Amino acid sequence: MLIKNILWWLMYAAVATWLQARLPGLDAFLPGLLLSLQERRWQQTGWLMLAALAVQEGTGTLAFGAGVLWYGMLIVCFAVGRLFFVTSSLVFVLILAAVMGGAHALILYALSSLQHLPLSLTRLVEQSLAQALLVPPLWGAAYLIRNKAMRHADAV
Repeated sequence: MLIKNILWWLMYAAVATWLQARLPGLDAFLPGLLLSLQERRWQQTGWLMLAALAVQEGTGTLAFGAGVLWYGMLIVCFAVGRLFFVTSSLVFVLILAAVMGGAHALILYALSSLQHLPLSLTRLVEQSLAQALLVPPLWGAAYLIRNKAMRHADAV
């Protein structure tokens, strides 16, 4: 089961990296991290977050810290949201995706301003909307595929 879990996350990381190369500004690791948070597997989530941070911080143009803020916001929003919602519900995922889309805009705007980097507000809004709109279907696909894959791992 452990090997199958590791292989699943390696495949997820490969797909997420491929998606991010095709859709600049999208964090395709976020739906997977959300899925891991929902499973309440804290050690797994920590390792996944470190791997995602390495990719995000290593490929971005902003100074170190944007990814830490981004994933820190995910953890805070998840912790607060679970007080009010069932974390595996679609309503929770939709609200979290909308909040994270807004956080995307705020974090990038703030850090770009601090570093005096040029920033297209139109592009920022487009990326934030894409983040908010793509997280739910990506999470849903990962949720269904993971449940099916891990169920078969239990049967073996």
